[in-house]
Amino acid sequence: MNDIEQIGCCGAYCRTCREYQSTCKGCKTGYLDGSRNLSRAKCKMKKCCLTRGHITCGDCTEYAFCETIQAFVNHPGYKYFKYKQALEFIRAHGHADFLKAAEHWKNAYGKYPEQDT
Repeated sequence: MNDIEQIGCCGAYCRTCREYQSTCKGCKTGYLDGSRNLSRAKCKMKKCCLTRGHITCGDCTEYAFCETIQAFVNHPGYKYFKYKQALEFIRAHGHADFLKAAEHWKNAYGKYPEQDT
């Protein structure tokens, strides 16, 4: 898995995501090289993101108005808040800075440089 493949369409950092390590195949594994059929994927967010050629939903010009991603990131719960924060960090700083921030995380989400005091 290359570095970009480690970023989920939703903003999760797959390399340290517990679900990815145990049961999840990830958003991109197999879909980018064609060994898995994207038309059979159940996740609307993943289908849309990858069909449009994006790395994450945060790369999409329709991000702020997309009902699918906004329903996901505005769902109650801490992890959804963190996924929204990840996508907004990616939108502001790019994938390379996201990967740099995530390199020491222990979960699918974590702290960003501007949060450190």
